[in-house]
Amino acid sequence: MKIKKKWLIKDQAMFLNRLSDLLEKGYTLNEAMKFTSIDLNEEKKQAVFFCLRELSKGVPVRTAFEKLRFHNEVISYLYFAERHGDLEIALREGGEMLNRKLVQHEKMKKVLQYPLFLFFTIGILLYISQSVIAPQFQQIYYSMNIKPSILTEILFMIFQGTKLFLIFIIVLFVLGSIFYMSYFKKLLPQEKMRIAIKIPLWKKFVILINSYYFSLQLSNLLKGGLSIYESLTVFENQNLLPFYRDEASWFIDHLKKGERFEGLVARNLFYEKELTQVIGHGQANGHLARELYTYSQFVLERLENKLMKCIVLIQPAAYFAVGMTVLMMYLSMILPMYHMMEAL
Repeated sequence: MKIKKKWLIKDQAMFLNRLSDLLEKGYTLNEAMKFTSIDLNEEKKQAVFFCLRELSKGVPVRTAFEKLRFHNEVISYLYFAERHGDLEIALREGGEMLNRKLVQHEKMKKVLQYPLFLFFTIGILLYISQSVIAPQFQQIYYSMNIKPSILTEILFMIFQGTKLFLIFIIVLFVLGSIFYMSYFKKLLPQEKMRIAIKIPLWKKFVILINSYYFSLQLSNLLKGGLSIYESLTVFENQNLLPFYRDEASWFIDHLKKGERFEGLVARNLFYEKELTQVIGHGQANGHLARELYTYSQFVLERLENKLMKCIVLIQPAAYFAVGMTVLMMYLSMILPMYHMMEAL
């Protein structure tokens, strides 16, 4: 059976949360999936029973959910759950991660919905002003032998500049797509990450995401009884996340040379500097798994706060741009008429 339709993010999140709740109450995975499928529509119900048949054949949980076309990050959570043995935690974290994505998406949608509608409407009016009104005024100026005022000339220049700016954006997008397909896409994961952390506005987000995911999954593996070396081997043996696979290989190579783990993290530019202190403190008191998990939640909170700040800044900026556009349109009609009245 091939799953044709991908589940919506909200459906995936609800399904994962229900599974984790039932597992916490003592249900087996088989029982939990059957119980959860009761109120699903026929298509999803058939998909769940297909998943159960795959599991009965000995297929790993990660592979079964991969066939259901669940979110890639959920699949990576399940991969690590196969190694640390706590499926309930992986399902709960996967569900919470999808819920966070939904919340952020809804907030972004609410912030941008009205400004985008205004931009679309005003864009049409601006096009009409530039293509119809401005040329007519220029023709009137020419026929009446009246020299436009400085403000009117500046306005006409802004109209022309807007057209050139849009052309520049299109060209930039095309060149960016060519760069991505011909160069960036072919780079190694670490090389891609080095480029990402050089982008000023994007750098902090990338480092926080790396620190959160690495500390969270490493803490879960350590809770499962694995050593740091064994946990890094788990990272190295997966292909879902090429960046963390190559990172683990780099860590392992240097650990074999006798270097300390926290020293390696300190030398690495892809993570927050505080991660080094957390690892050192956790190793000193014997509670590294607990320290890493606590730190991952702190980082997650910082990441969400940063996202919210960006979202809050977007709306005023959008309204300002809309206001300036409206002002330009108003001036494009009023200034030429006022100047002609003065000339007469």
